[in-house]
Order: sequence, then C-alpha cells, then structure tokens
Amino acid sequence: MKTKDFQAFLLKSSVTAMACDGRIDDSEIKEIKNMAKNEVYFMDFDFDQLLQDYLDYITTNGTKAVNEYLNELALANLNPGQELILIEVLINTIEADRKIEDNEIKFLQLVKSKLNTTEQTLITKFPKQMNYLIDFNNYGMLKEFTSEIKFE
Repeated sequence: MKTKDFQAFLLKSSVTAMACDGRIDDSEIKEIKNMAKNEVYFMDFDFDQLLQDYLDYITTNGTKAVNEYLNELALANLNPGQELILIEVLINTIEADRKIEDNEIKFLQLVKSKLNTTEQTLITKFPKQMNYLIDFNNYGMLKEFTSEIKFE
C-alpha cells in the first residue's frame, strides 16, 4: 500500500479500535494525535480533517463501520512491515485509556485474522501484550464483528 494511503488506513484503524468499545476516551484521541504528530510512519501526513471524518462516521455507523473496516483490511494487501506497524498502532490506541475491553480484544483478533503475520511473530515483537495477542477466545474465527456498539 502506498504511503499516503497507508497513513490514512492507519488513522482509520486507530479510530476504529478506539470506538469498538462504545467509548471514545480523550486519552485515546490524544494518543492518536500524538502518533500522527510524532511517529515516522505518519510523517508529513495531514490528519486533522480525516480524523474528524472517521470519528463522525464511526459514531454514526458503529458496528457497520467496524465491519466495513475489516472488509477493507482483508483487501488491503499490506506488506509484513505494514502489518507490524498496524498492530503497533492498534496496541497503542487500545492501551491509551489503560482499560483493555473485551470488544477491543475481539477487534484486535479479527484484525490479526486478516493478516499474514503469525501470532508467534507478533508475540515476539510485542511480548508485553501477549495476553491479548493470543486468541484465547477464538475471536479470529468470527466472520465479522458482532458486538453492538452504543456510544455513551
């Protein structure tokens, strides 16, 4: 995936992960903005309007938006490096509010199921997150994200 497209996709990924628990926490938005401003993979990316567009879309469409994202991911054809960056961005977003919710883990497992990177590779790269990188509940076997998302 080309750089600008990948940057937009990472931003959408982060917003989707943040929203899948039905709560958009200020600490999560702050983390997204921090990554967009400081991480090399977001270099020269103008994210402000796109961030607002993604937030508006997911708060309006909830579960439908999550499943649209997962379908887009399945067709994204990311290279191995992009897959690892995607998981890193998702982990940073999920951990930003210091509460790891079941829906966030379910979402992460569904994302992993669409990637070519092995669970072993992910655990080696992110050993501190092993407890939610291992798919103990077989969420990755689901065809879609089925949890209803209600924003508080």
